[in-house]
Amino acid sequence: MVHIIDFSKLSDGEAALALFLQGVLARKGVKIFMDADNYLPYLEEEGEYIDVFDAVKRYAEQFKGAVAYDLGCNDVSVNMAATLAAAYDVLCVPRALIDKVNGLGVKTVGDLARVEGSPAQRQRTVWNLVKDRLSKTAVVHQVVKEGNFHIRLYDFAIANRWPAIYTGESCEDRAFRREVLEFADKNIPVYGWNDDEISFILDISKYGDYAVPCDWSLNHSYFGKSRIKLAQNAKRTPVSEGKHYAAIVVSDGDNVQWLERDFATDSLFGQRQQSGADYKMNWTFAPSLAELCPAAAKRIYSGNKSDYFVCGVSGIGYANSMSYPWEHLEEFTRLTSEGMETCGLNVVTLLDNLGNVENCKNLQGRLHFYSKRDNIYGGIWELDPDRYSSGRGRIFWCDGKPFVSVRFTMWHESGRQGVCDKKWIEDFAARVNAVKADPSSWEGYSVINVHPWTMNMENVDYFVSLLGDHIELVYADELIELIQRNVKR
Repeated sequence: MVHIIDFSKLSDGEAALALFLQGVLARKGVKIFMDADNYLPYLEEEGEYIDVFDAVKRYAEQFKGAVAYDLGCNDVSVNMAATLAAAYDVLCVPRALIDKVNGLGVKTVGDLARVEGSPAQRQRTVWNLVKDRLSKTAVVHQVVKEGNFHIRLYDFAIANRWPAIYTGESCEDRAFRREVLEFADKNIPVYGWNDDEISFILDISKYGDYAVPCDWSLNHSYFGKSRIKLAQNAKRTPVSEGKHYAAIVVSDGDNVQWLERDFATDSLFGQRQQSGADYKMNWTFAPSLAELCPAAAKRIYSGNKSDYFVCGVSGIGYANSMSYPWEHLEEFTRLTSEGMETCGLNVVTLLDNLGNVENCKNLQGRLHFYSKRDNIYGGIWELDPDRYSSGRGRIFWCDGKPFVSVRFTMWHESGRQGVCDKKWIEDFAARVNAVKADPSSWEGYSVINVHPWTMNMENVDYFVSLLGDHIELVYADELIELIQRNVKR
């Protein structure tokens, strides 16, 4: 029997208490599930609702005491508490609730307010105390900064005995982050997120690790780690003279929390499945979802109407492949190939800066780790700094396989959804319509990126309605095959 807690009815303190309860008890075989967002359909067994304090009382004997801490944004105490709970069977409790928890049979045995110093120093103190009891197979990085403070994901760290940290981009914080990454194994996931995407991804990439964006995620201690097999049907388009072949690819599918929460319902993908549109479209997808939340992966694939999925950046997780240590690329791409095969993915998306791909020898050497895998047909390059389109459609060949850079990007400069007007889309469509129609040339093919945080399906539908007859929309694997068959190296 699964205990279900209505997460929406909890205060911040109660939510944190529920997550810590969920994490520790998961190690003891007690199943707790948070009813929040769109997670309830993923519960595939019988359950009963329970009050969080009733759960504390029922399982009080499972804990070796309570540890008080201060819960609030800009305070790393919650991460310190999660790291402590990952190491020991203690129930860490927000200070406002400690008396109530004591009255339910879990007595106070410690207080994290006694740990003094800067945020990095305080976390390091707890880290040094417990690191020998922690697993090295992952790290949870959960932001506690005001405006980006989520009381989520901690159950996952606690259940698996992983450290939970928060580091900004100061020298002191980054030094602590690197200390944790040096301790951990290589080619591991860093679950969560950070304030500065570019610096954070570069930092962990240089240590041979990758990010799995999921700072809004819940219930991963319940889902555990199982793997399902997914498949998709590849459809082919015959080559015709006078056509320009283009693949529309929606970015940001590496974002696991998005795939879990509202991707299949309220996002562009959900809107498209509910519409009458049937033109070909491609979506980046995180292969790790098939292991982290199989029910969500099955829901997305089963609801798919006429779409194709490609592997999100930059494989099994988000990393800069041009900065990844050479000695760890073999394992990273092996994990990527394995994850892609599980999800029926054959095209990988890579993200980096244009300046990092200009060294041909370095680029070829790194791409070879991908291209030598039989189930990876080729790739798509999202190249900054010009919102993924800095490559202007250039094709990078490796082992006879094309890696095609984004030529156009539907990414509104406002950074917000709902701002883009028809004039902007009409101007964008005019640029796309000006391309050459020549299947024998690299100029006869385009990847059109769609940025899901500034575009909606109404924008995309209108754009497609404006395309000339010479533009033929195809799936990403078709684009790769057409280029490989028709374009000279």
